[in-house]
Amino acid sequence: MIALEKIQEIYDHMHSNGVNTDADMLYGYFFTNSEPQTLEKVSELLKSEGFEHVDIYPDDTGEYWLHLERIESHNASSLFELNKTLYAVADKFNLSSYDGFDIGNPDKNLPIERDTYAVPEQFASNDFIIDDLPCLLSANKAFEQFPHKDEFLYFIEIKSKYTVGSASQLPTEKELQDLNDFEIFVENNLTQNKIPNYYVGRTTYNSERTVYLVTNEKEGATGLMDFLKEHGNQRDFEFNIIEDPEWKIYSELMNRLE
Repeated sequence: MIALEKIQEIYDHMHSNGVNTDADMLYGYFFTNSEPQTLEKVSELLKSEGFEHVDIYPDDTGEYWLHLERIESHNASSLFELNKTLYAVADKFNLSSYDGFDIGNPDKNLPIERDTYAVPEQFASNDFIIDDLPCLLSANKAFEQFPHKDEFLYFIEIKSKYTVGSASQLPTEKELQDLNDFEIFVENNLTQNKIPNYYVGRTTYNSERTVYLVTNEKEGATGLMDFLKEHGNQRDFEFNIIEDPEWKIYSELMNRLE
């Protein structure tokens, strides 16, 4: 049986890629058996429950597949419960298997609709040596497929000094937490002030944390960062708004991840 956690992962992945998982979508359901006649009986049963018969066909091994579909909306829990029912149907008719489901656009000629401004979190990290000191890098690789780079061309570069914990010039545990909290503080303030922004990545090296965010509102970001610098009641920092239409900053981070 497909575990609830696995189904939740599928929905989480779709949601992070900008898919409205609450919308009606075309769900396909698949059964297998060694002969087609029993699959025809299963199809008749499930058609009475609103499923549409698509096809019964053999695969290369001689196993037969029943494909049914229905336009409906689900979340992970409701699909898990439906799957339990379909597994029970497969058991009742002694089928080889209920093989699972797929999800598509109700218009079969189109891919699933998604918000192309949504960027999933696909963070990768690397550490390397610069002038005998370790540099820690973390960045979101999902921007490789981001289609709006020509709109979001202003990188917010934020630099903050920290207390080092050893000769490596890396931060203490407390400073590490404070640095992370500071990043969240900045992101939250940008978002609460309706300044579109994305977290791109960061480096930690030689007593300094450098964070990169990207926005399409240069003036708004500049004004807010000036305000936070003077009145934010957070750690000291310097910032710079860098116009980078070719996303060279991001490319350099990606090169460092390889």
